[in-house]
Amino acid sequence: MKRNFFIVAAVLFSGQLQAQIDSSKTLDEVVFTANKSLQKQSTTGKVLTVISRHTLENNTGRTLAQVLNEQAGVVISGAQNPLGGSQFVYVRGAATASTLILIDGVPANDASGISAQFDINHFAIDQVERVEILKGSQSVLYGSDAVAGVINIITKKQHSNKPVGFTANIAAGTYGTVKGTAAISGKLKGLTYNVQYSKLSSNGFSAAEDTTGKSNFDKDGFNQDLFGLNVSATIAKGWKLRLFGQYDRYKADIDDASFADDKNNSIENKNLQAGISSLFEFSKGSVTVNLNVNNTDRLLDDLRNVPDDPNDYDPFNGLYKGKSIFAEAYSNLNLHKNISLLIGADLRNQKANIKTTYGDLGEDSLNATLVSGYASVLLKSLGGFNAEAGGRFSNHSEFGSNVTYSFNPSYLINQSFKLFANLSSGFRAPTIYNLASEYGNKQLKPEKSTSFETGVQYINKKNTLNLRLAYFNRVTKDLIVFNPLFVPPYGQYGNADKQKDNGLELEAVVRPAAQWSITANFAFVDGNIETTSPTGKDTSFYNLYRRPKHIINTTVGYQASKKLYASVGFRAVGKAFDQYFNPTTFATELKELRSYHNLDLHVSYMAHTSVKVFADVRNITNQQYAETFGYNSRKFNFIAGVAVNF
Repeated sequence: MKRNFFIVAAVLFSGQLQAQIDSSKTLDEVVFTANKSLQKQSTTGKVLTVISRHTLENNTGRTLAQVLNEQAGVVISGAQNPLGGSQFVYVRGAATASTLILIDGVPANDASGISAQFDINHFAIDQVERVEILKGSQSVLYGSDAVAGVINIITKKQHSNKPVGFTANIAAGTYGTVKGTAAISGKLKGLTYNVQYSKLSSNGFSAAEDTTGKSNFDKDGFNQDLFGLNVSATIAKGWKLRLFGQYDRYKADIDDASFADDKNNSIENKNLQAGISSLFEFSKGSVTVNLNVNNTDRLLDDLRNVPDDPNDYDPFNGLYKGKSIFAEAYSNLNLHKNISLLIGADLRNQKANIKTTYGDLGEDSLNATLVSGYASVLLKSLGGFNAEAGGRFSNHSEFGSNVTYSFNPSYLINQSFKLFANLSSGFRAPTIYNLASEYGNKQLKPEKSTSFETGVQYINKKNTLNLRLAYFNRVTKDLIVFNPLFVPPYGQYGNADKQKDNGLELEAVVRPAAQWSITANFAFVDGNIETTSPTGKDTSFYNLYRRPKHIINTTVGYQASKKLYASVGFRAVGKAFDQYFNPTTFATELKELRSYHNLDLHVSYMAHTSVKVFADVRNITNQQYAETFGYNSRKFNFIAGVAVNF
């Protein structure tokens, strides 16, 4: 199997500090993702983290994957590996297909992918306004795949209130990494716009691990170009339209497998998105309509290039084309000062065309449609009591109908303590690859889950202490798994009996003085799959591969002056396990990924009101570790640069 993961050189853990400060500095912060409307965090019983634009600007030299990887309960497998390939997003221990990626509140998918999860490498951190991470089952509001949570990537709309404003940054670091962004933005009467271009390239290093150190594994380079466009206009009183477009192309050299170099293997990934959003506001609420098209074109191991090494020939190649169409209409109605209603419907259509060495799968078979209707009632500010209750009915063109529900009560005491709970169900529809590829099974059932979470959050009145504790338990039935076969095609997707996961998350921010900030989080996750054999014997085993049970993040930040900021971060990751196919024994083996720690440093200085210079140093102690068995991770590395804003 060809694996490799996307990461940019650099950085520190200061983003963790800023993300936690910004995400929970006040219970009155306004968020969108929790209920598809602007509301204060104090009125929702959900666990939501916000990574603000201020935080992202403090992490200009980093990738979005790196920043996400440092949030409690989120693991990005491969976040420390070379540039290239897909990042695997795990939230609260769930499989990658169980976390839904949103772009401006709209689901984003790769219709040609095995899990259909959107590749977050298609976004540059400089083109993102903020990120809202909503954990727990959210299938009522967001439908299929939102089993463990959603990550809403909100794109940058504008950075200047002038008719024309300009921003740019450039940075360079280890592994020959160079990145830069330039953007023009402004406001003209009722119109705002943002046009942006980002470039990222790197000479890289070998993705596959060379155990001998003498095999002359080649460096795996990377090159990316990303264009973004956002235009918003006021059409009439209360009516706004927004046009969004983005095109990304990246090409990466990748290796063949664990411990296996490949000097000619590469992947070229293209993604084109276009959408329109209409928002009409009136005295008692609003109506929103979203339309979005997402096209993916991925070329793996292009053999049109003649290999330069006759001993390094891989016969596999593939062309994966996917198209996702999403249409949605919903209304937020203020029925009473303490009661609001959300009601809506959406449609998802996905098509894929896959041509590989092993066959040609046309879009006639790789085609599926999912139609849903949903409603949610929000009770707020009833003497400190808030609650949300809702349901969704979905109908899939292949497996039929499904119903999900949610109930999220919370209670706010003296504007400092918030007690919360969440009882909800979720579902994940089989991807069209699961259903109709050479390994497909048209008899697959959707995964169905029941989740429960509860916790408490405390913020003192001086906002110098912020604590949040959350516990979750999730049970998933009819888990979609890949079952090996001894006859062609040597495998087929099927449903397993049951998956049980649970975990604990603790987050804290302490400000002992105006200049100092200390932050920490701890996440624990555990999970087992339970199956019944044909003989009726029950088995249960741990299966959260590449997901450590324990992760601790701590950061100390110091604002030395208005111009100078520095922080030191420490990250400790417990051991994990990975599955490894041994080509010698032709058997899958379970391998341990040892525990490790990272020590990081960040410094930024405002040389001018419009000019900032920064430097990030990561893995100062030069730790050697693996996030995927048989692959390399970054040792000591750094990046430094300058950002301007006029």
